[in-house]
Amino acid sequence: MNLACPDFGQCRAELALDERGCELWGPGWSQSQAVYPDTPLPFLQEDFVAEIVRLAGLEPPAAQALQEGAAEIRQSEMLRRFAWHCHWRLNLATADDGVFPPLLTRENVAMPAGNCHVFTLATLAPLPRLKKYYAVRGIPEAVLANGLQDLRVWTDDAWALKGIRGCLNNNWLHNHIIPNLFALGRLEFQFGHWYNPVLVYKKKTGQELKLIAQGNVAVSAEGYRGANAGEKTAYTTIFREEGGQVTGHPALPDGTLSPSPITLSLQEWEQYLNYGDPVINMHIPAGAPLLKEACADSIRRAWEFFPRHFPEFKFKALVCSSWLFDPALAQYLPDSNIAAFQSLFHLYPYPQATGWQTRQRVFGDPDLPLESVPQKTTLQKIVKKHLLEGKFWHCGGAFLLRPEEQQVSPSA
Repeated sequence: MNLACPDFGQCRAELALDERGCELWGPGWSQSQAVYPDTPLPFLQEDFVAEIVRLAGLEPPAAQALQEGAAEIRQSEMLRRFAWHCHWRLNLATADDGVFPPLLTRENVAMPAGNCHVFTLATLAPLPRLKKYYAVRGIPEAVLANGLQDLRVWTDDAWALKGIRGCLNNNWLHNHIIPNLFALGRLEFQFGHWYNPVLVYKKKTGQELKLIAQGNVAVSAEGYRGANAGEKTAYTTIFREEGGQVTGHPALPDGTLSPSPITLSLQEWEQYLNYGDPVINMHIPAGAPLLKEACADSIRRAWEFFPRHFPEFKFKALVCSSWLFDPALAQYLPDSNIAAFQSLFHLYPYPQATGWQTRQRVFGDPDLPLESVPQKTTLQKIVKKHLLEGKFWHCGGAFLLRPEEQQVSPSA
């Protein structure tokens, strides 16, 4: 190639990419450069960045850093080409262009020319198209703006943890751009499918549920399906379906598994979810307090939002997995927002659950040795105490049946 269309070796040299960066970002370079436009890239311009700042509610220091990052890219041909390459990989390439390794990463990888903003801007490049999509679907812009608040959350996170004024979790932002993720008040909701190895049975009359583990599942004495190093198995679940009945270990109201199997008659009960059935995945962004009333309102909005704006999506339930659904949290903090939040759901033990996310969310760094973890909050002190006692933390699962009667109000 000539200088007008540099090869990736030139890109690597000019942008000081390390080996991991080359592995992540090299594939597809020749294809993207073959369609590199000869006009300014809209997603690098000041007005585009200003629109992102407005929607995401970025604080002035973060807004200034994003504008300065865009200006730096505009001034460098190689950074402009790299930004285009990222945009092409994320938003324009098709299956015919080949399957590439993940483009976006939170790993410790050398940023191209030290500019982390290139990934954020490339991720958000389809924003004008996304706004039109929202308009066609009748979705208020407020939902989009609420979703893009994640940019502010992850930018604040990067500043707190690494001293970087930029977003290091652009993978998550990409969900909003696809779009398959929608922020409805305190919580976020995403198109999904039921892939959990938990059998959900619904009584044929009424709304009563039983969540039953599959067979041959290792369970701890406390009722967790844990995978923490050193966690011991107390029993292994059984499951059988015969003679018009199913027998297995159910989830107890607190979200642990019962050591005593139960038997359900299939004349009275039916399996409600099958592997691959459509569901709404719920996510819990950081930031605002986890107030039960606000979360209940978000869930109510989700019940209305998807049938109104995506009537073709015939979901059957709302599901979530999170460190916040560990039953031990409610035991330690029975009057807390966390315990109240848990009370909104049917809880069940999550497969292969570990305490990694608990340590990451509570301490900031999941790999910190216990003698070095912060002890500024009650929650931090509880998590450390629990671990020092030789106990384990776990992610848990939460489930809500879709209401049979959808009452759709006029507004989102």
